[in-house]
Amino acid sequence: MNPDDRPTIEPAVRSLLARLRRRIRRYVWIEGCAAAVAWLGLSFWATLAVDWLFEPAVVVRLLMLAAVIVVLVAVLVRRIFRRAFVPITDSNAAMLLERRFPQLQDTLLTAVVLGDPRPVPSLVSANMGLSPSAAPSNAATLAAEAGQDALSVEMLTRTCHEAAARTNQVELGKVFNRRPLWLHGGAAILLVASIAIFALLENEAFATWARRTLTLSNQLWPRKTHFVCVEGFSNGVRKVARGSDVEIIARADTDWPRVPKTAEIRYRMEGARGRATMDRRGIVGNHYQQYAYVFHNVPADIHFDIVGGDDRISDLRIQAVDSPTIGTMVLRCEPPAYTRRKASPLAVTGVMQIPMGSRVTVVAGPSNKRLIRVQVTSTVGEQPATVKTLEQSQLTSDHRGFLYRLGAVMKDTTLLFGLTDCDQITPPEPVRLALSPTPDQPPQMTVLLDGIGTAITPKARVAVAGRITDDYGIARVWFEHALGEKKSGNQTLAKLPGAPALFTLPPDAALEVRDLGVKPGQKLTVSLRAADFCDLGAGPNVAATERWVLDVVTPQQLRAMLESRELVLRQRFEAMIQEMTETRDLLARLDFQINDGHEKAKPVSRGPGASVPSGPSGTTKKLAEPGDEEPDDSPARKRTLRLLGVEGTVSNCRKSTQEVLGLAEAFEDICKQLINNRIDTEELRKRLQGGIAQPLRRVSEQMLPELERRLEALTPALDDARQGPLLRDHAQQQADEILVVMRGVLGRMIELETYNEAVKMLQEIIDKQEKLQKEIDQRHKQKIRELLKGTGS
Repeated sequence: MNPDDRPTIEPAVRSLLARLRRRIRRYVWIEGCAAAVAWLGLSFWATLAVDWLFEPAVVVRLLMLAAVIVVLVAVLVRRIFRRAFVPITDSNAAMLLERRFPQLQDTLLTAVVLGDPRPVPSLVSANMGLSPSAAPSNAATLAAEAGQDALSVEMLTRTCHEAAARTNQVELGKVFNRRPLWLHGGAAILLVASIAIFALLENEAFATWARRTLTLSNQLWPRKTHFVCVEGFSNGVRKVARGSDVEIIARADTDWPRVPKTAEIRYRMEGARGRATMDRRGIVGNHYQQYAYVFHNVPADIHFDIVGGDDRISDLRIQAVDSPTIGTMVLRCEPPAYTRRKASPLAVTGVMQIPMGSRVTVVAGPSNKRLIRVQVTSTVGEQPATVKTLEQSQLTSDHRGFLYRLGAVMKDTTLLFGLTDCDQITPPEPVRLALSPTPDQPPQMTVLLDGIGTAITPKARVAVAGRITDDYGIARVWFEHALGEKKSGNQTLAKLPGAPALFTLPPDAALEVRDLGVKPGQKLTVSLRAADFCDLGAGPNVAATERWVLDVVTPQQLRAMLESRELVLRQRFEAMIQEMTETRDLLARLDFQINDGHEKAKPVSRGPGASVPSGPSGTTKKLAEPGDEEPDDSPARKRTLRLLGVEGTVSNCRKSTQEVLGLAEAFEDICKQLINNRIDTEELRKRLQGGIAQPLRRVSEQMLPELERRLEALTPALDDARQGPLLRDHAQQQADEILVVMRGVLGRMIELETYNEAVKMLQEIIDKQEKLQKEIDQRHKQKIRELLKGTGS
């Protein structure tokens, strides 16, 4: 169709659509403004109630005002600005009317769409507050399709006339959902009316709200009743005897506009709270109305408020006092001078543990009442009790505490303090203080022999290692030694004037045996002792290690003993190598059902009773008949065997780690014994330390843990025919490397036999040389005697 021949929209249709747009926007503005006014009215009553009931601080009122403004802005944005400015085209309006009024029969939409070919935008009726029945339909699609047909100008013109004719049947009021408008409008009207009535009737209260809420003024709300005082209270506190009855009398001023008909007392006490109505009594002096209430048998302090009308008296307290008590008791404990500790205050809690010999000052106070006398009864150990009285001159300046000094406390002491207050009240039970002096403990020693066995040579050094601790410091450390039944002797190791609480023995801490003149066959008894700085009673506390009894032997004997020990260790090590070899073989036997190419064996379809190869040896095994038990080479059984094999290997690996480490430490100890007994050589040290101990430590601390990690990585891959063999070979390679190192260490151990043979041969040569030298000397002497005889004849 030629655009120039397109029929135009009738004026009646355009007028209808224009009126619809105006009414939609008017509806949005009215409904949104009503919602905003309703929120402001609700906020007025809420802030009024909170402010009148609690009279909150300025910060709280500012937060309430900010919350009201934030919500107001949100209402305006959501109810007005997001809807009032949405464009409404003729097509939108036509779709709404077609949906709401079926009698238009799509004539209106067809006329609008064909008269205005622009795209039809979507319209969300809910955002406009329209009736649910006014939602868009598929009429736009029909109209668009109609526009694409080759319709004649006459048919379109007729459709436009029919649409204009049917506009008279449209009632725009039925398009809108008036329920939100009525709700918001009604709420706004009611709230505004209630606020207006309140402002007229309570003009002063309204003005107070405006000043406090809008201008954040600190003006208080006006009162119509006024309580003058509560009798017997000074600064809000009244002291009474514990267990007595207390009458509370409050007075209200009758000259104020209102006199409360009732007054209420709201009390709080330990473990309970409540409220009660006060008895109204007669008017006193024509000016005051009295209200009374009695607290019976007051057991403890009571906090209460009196409330009547719109006034209250707050923070009143009844303080129940029946006998003097000490609030706190502190000990100023001055430890003995040797402890090098400063005096420190200790709060008294139960039996007080103090260092023995401390000088103690008891500081008591403050008491709940003024004291006039304190009677002190003291019992020291099994001695009879003594009584001493502290008069007012011996109390503190405010008479609410006292000081009591004791000498050096050496025994258990019990003090009883009998308090007498200004009311001449003495409690039936005195204040009890028990002092238990704790004696100074000897130093704590954690010391062992380092590189020394049960036998030593006459030139040995008895090395020790460890540490010594003491609460108040160590004075000196020394060796105590004895030969057989002889009197013991001392050799000072260290003097410590700095009194360290922890003393770690230095690397060269040792007793030089060669200075003692010992000989083979004797027994040397050695112990390490330490003393502290204690100067009480018998003097310093001394601690000692166990007494080490050492056999003195010749260097040859000790070397033979160490060689025997080394042979025993070598036998253990050979067993370890055998276990490691079995572990490696166990890894090699793990079957992953793969061929040489590391690929899964493909299953072959065979009939019942057929045979298949079961291994590289070429043996065959009959396939299971239906109903037979699971064959021995089933996948499940093989996986179980693999799992058990890996778990066994891991267990063997962990066991070997500890055993090899113990063996390395044993060889290190042999090397230390050789050095401490001064029978070592450079060759021995290299063989024992560098050739045996260090490689064993590397196997235990590095290689075996690495094997265990590789085995743990193998466990998840037991069902993987590709990764499983690779990880198994990886672990097996590590096991082979461990065996290489262990066999190398074993070779260094075997060198001992060759070395011993060489030593034995050398010893034989030395013995023969000494024997020959003796024979030469004898012959030389014999010839000299013969010459002397010949000369004499």
